[in-house]
Amino acid sequence: MSCMMLATLGYLSPPQPTFRSHRSPPPLLSGATTSEYDVVVIGAGVGGLSAAAVCAASGLKVCVCESHDAPGGAAHSWTTKGFTFESGPSLYAGLSPDRSPNPLKHVYQIIGEEPEWLTYDRWGTYLPEGDLLHDAVGAADFYEKLKACGGPDAAEQWERLMARVTPLGEAIFQLPSAAVRADLGAAITMGKYAGALAGVVLKGGGDKLNAPFATLLEEERITDPFIRNWLDMICFLLQERDSSVCLDFPVGGTESIIGALVRGVTKHRGCELMLNTHVDELLFGEGGGRCTGVRLKGGRTLRATKAVVSNADLWTTRKLVGEAAAPALAAELDQRIGRLERCESFLHLHVGLEASGLPTSPSETFPAQWAVVSDWEAGVDAPRNMVLVSLPSLLDPSLAPEGHHVLHAYVPATEPYSEWGGLNRNSAEYRAKKAEAAEVLWRAVERQIPDVRERATVTMVGTPLTHERFLRRDAGTYGPFLRATDGQLPGPKFSACDGLLCCGDSTFPGIGMPAVAASGMLAAHSILSVRQHLQNLDTLKLPPK
Repeated sequence: MSCMMLATLGYLSPPQPTFRSHRSPPPLLSGATTSEYDVVVIGAGVGGLSAAAVCAASGLKVCVCESHDAPGGAAHSWTTKGFTFESGPSLYAGLSPDRSPNPLKHVYQIIGEEPEWLTYDRWGTYLPEGDLLHDAVGAADFYEKLKACGGPDAAEQWERLMARVTPLGEAIFQLPSAAVRADLGAAITMGKYAGALAGVVLKGGGDKLNAPFATLLEEERITDPFIRNWLDMICFLLQERDSSVCLDFPVGGTESIIGALVRGVTKHRGCELMLNTHVDELLFGEGGGRCTGVRLKGGRTLRATKAVVSNADLWTTRKLVGEAAAPALAAELDQRIGRLERCESFLHLHVGLEASGLPTSPSETFPAQWAVVSDWEAGVDAPRNMVLVSLPSLLDPSLAPEGHHVLHAYVPATEPYSEWGGLNRNSAEYRAKKAEAAEVLWRAVERQIPDVRERATVTMVGTPLTHERFLRRDAGTYGPFLRATDGQLPGPKFSACDGLLCCGDSTFPGIGMPAVAASGMLAAHSILSVRQHLQNLDTLKLPPK
């Protein structure tokens, strides 16, 4: 985790049925064999939809191709027996305030669409040191944690760290990621925020923005074990901003986050989202020097006059590039992939449960989300060492039938795919392994709801193979494993090929929705003119100075 990633991303982190159930190919597929757009986007994840919506808002004709029958990628939702289940994140911040540094908020401001937000201020953590900590967002409650769990000088160490990072964070919040583009025009768009950039440098952050956060901890002599362990968890999960941030939840669940992005595309004439639409290969001009479009499964061709944007992971994007069609691009992708490791995958437990006797709204003693950490020494990224649990129906009762709750527990990108690869999903061995793996998730839920198994009316367990199958994630991965010491990220463009950009994984520092939304804006603004980019920046509302 770099200092810039910790400081800049504000992520802790009504249903739209019109796009939920396109089971048959959309009518467009039965027409002419070739269609033309300005931009074709592969994948309707948050990054791809952000890129598409920003392009559409600037007047480009955009088509988004999604293999799944629902948009959202790793943040998609589905309904079973009246329960709305979510595959992705459940903790959000920096989205309800009108002025925010959150890149996803900036996408919404550019496209003029946004969900309705609920706000709350607590989540829970079961730590190895003891029972549930009832965590209010911000600094005040953390001082209480320090008294209970830290060493004799923990409070002094924390104050020293905050004195170092707070001015830097305040300056960075005035420098939006939306200003970045992948060409020389960045000198103009970033120049719009020259004062903020100068502030970052003057406050001692110029050389620390992409440095490992551990370096800053060492410089400030932060040695208290509880502080270091807590920051490891925060950096891994939440990336909270400051003491004024509340937690946000979209009315209608994560589907509403995706629905707003979809509306940002489809409300514009000539722009569309095509579900159940699998891209088989990228198309190139003579010599492979320019990407000209895509060929869909079944043979249909979509031409892109300005660019193709791939929101697929890097390994999947490589599979779309024919060696003979674009040899230089294939080699560049192989080189990028060769420098990366994959993050691990997920275990998921989705439960619909009978709620009699349980709270109907979150409280200090019964939060809507909680984390369970088993062992600090193992590290927060050790397999099955940390579990996150979300009970979103405590925040929005419409997500479950009356008298019930809906629950999602998961290990956050720490489950080794190697434990699952090659198993037959229909075999008794696989079913037994799923049941065994789910135990760590059940136990995390039971810390708060001891009789959850008796209450369960719907139960679904997901593994890395589930993640691979339904989200088309290569080897079930969450994405590339990136270290701050790995150097500059390659960004959205390729030196060997014009007209192709990537967004999502491996193109922008950070994790979760803020990072992929920022990557989508980066891709879009690298297509748009500087004038269009500046017009978009004029719509942003940044935190007060």
